[in-house]
Amino acid sequence: MKLWDFKVGYDRLFQDYHRLSINDPVYTSMQVYKHTDRIPEPVEGAVLHAIDYVPDLAQDFEAALMQRHTWPYPFPNEQTIDLPLISRFAQLAFVGYDRQGRAYPSGGARYYVKIHLLFNETRVAESLGRWNVCQVDADRGLLAGRKRVPWSTIEQAYIQKESAGTAQFAIVLTADLESISAKYPDISYKLVQQEAGHIGQNIQLVAKYLGIRSLPLGGFYDVPLAQIIGTGDDVLYSFLLG
Repeated sequence: MKLWDFKVGYDRLFQDYHRLSINDPVYTSMQVYKHTDRIPEPVEGAVLHAIDYVPDLAQDFEAALMQRHTWPYPFPNEQTIDLPLISRFAQLAFVGYDRQGRAYPSGGARYYVKIHLLFNETRVAESLGRWNVCQVDADRGLLAGRKRVPWSTIEQAYIQKESAGTAQFAIVLTADLESISAKYPDISYKLVQQEAGHIGQNIQLVAKYLGIRSLPLGGFYDVPLAQIIGTGDDVLYSFLLG
């Protein structure tokens, strides 16, 4: 077994690994994988108890957990996406209002992952479409409008065209892979991926709670999407919502 040598150049290794595994339009036809149904594997050991609790769907939290669903279809756009709704969404999923720390965990409370909101100017309130490429400043509870990019350009960065064409907004998680290894040199890449996963779970649960469909996906073109964001970071994960 070849071990990953962290003694020297570890940052270059995980950066190369990340960038060699990106999606690109040139490779799309070769990166379409045949679907196979999952066959559950038995767990070894003695059967102790049946897990027979019945979720109480009258409780909002239990209902959100049980009804969370990846939405691989055209989005119904049942909600008006405006600033009050986005403020509520961002506080619950990311900022955490006045609690200590944010609404999601991060290794060492470093919060390396940056959160970007991209709005479809034809499907959201006018105030959100004016500067539709935004970044969440979770430390100060602000939404910073960075620039305007037509959704017709943004949707081209996604492989699932039907979903992208009907989405009201997208969430994009990025990180500066050049700087994440300052505190945890040998495990920083693992931690930043875990942080993206924590944020992603919040996104789906809050979306369900607020009546918004969500689609987490790796089906995006990394370089074009990173260029739309425009911070120089690498894209880790993205979500379409509507």
